Amino acid sequence: MLPKNRRIARKDFTNILSNGRKYNSPILLLNIAKIGKSGLNSQFSFSVSKKVSKSAVVRNKLRRRGYSVIENNIKNIKPEQFLFFSYKKGGEKAKYKELESDIIGLLEKSFMLK
Repeated sequence: MLPKNRRIARKDFTNILSNGRKYNSPILLLNIAKIGKSGLNSQFSFSVSKKVSKSAVVRNKLRRRGYSVIENNIKNIKPEQFLFFSYKKGGEKAKYKELESDIIGLLEKSFMLK
């Protein structure tokens, strides 16, 4: 799990969702917004709706998998960005490797990799 200072606070979600840029993939939707202050590390969040899975166990597993992929690639991600990932319906069936390639693909598409 990522440390708390690398996760997005609830107060920032409205700014990210209204002012952020959006990128799509088959499994995830990525919203990116710039952090107002300079010199800060990027912050991340994963959201799994009840529409994706009714089971809290499955939703938490998906969130943990997402954080795990980010944690393994965090040194390659540009600083000073909010990155909010939201799972799409059908994303619960994805294997870890598919999820990893999907997240890396979204980061490449959005030019967030160094």
